Amino acid sequence: MLEVADLDTAVNFYSQILGLPLTSRSDERAWLMAGARTRIGLWKPQVGIAGGRGGAHVHYAMQIAEDDYDAAVAHLREQGYKPHEEDFEENGRAAYVTDPDGNVVELWTWPGPA
Repeated sequence: MLEVADLDTAVNFYSQILGLPLTSRSDERAWLMAGARTRIGLWKPQVGIAGGRGGAHVHYAMQIAEDDYDAAVAHLREQGYKPHEEDFEENGRAAYVTDPDGNVVELWTWPGPA
């Protein structure tokens, strides 16, 4: 979960800029899919089930196919973002972009350990 200051702005970034499918939305939170079985929750500051809170100012990575990487970085640039890029050689390439709430989103081509 990510705590967000403005839910509309956050939903726009994750759904329109990053292209994640929005699966549900209420006045207090939104859920988006990040791959086939992972979801990201965007929450206005609140306490959830079992005392859970969303994170603020975090850095996390999402895997992106090598074939999709260049187009994703170009799209970010077209939308006015300036992604920071790293080439980790055998561990793939990564682009880092900051969301409207200061969270660092990493798009990384490394598929993970075998």
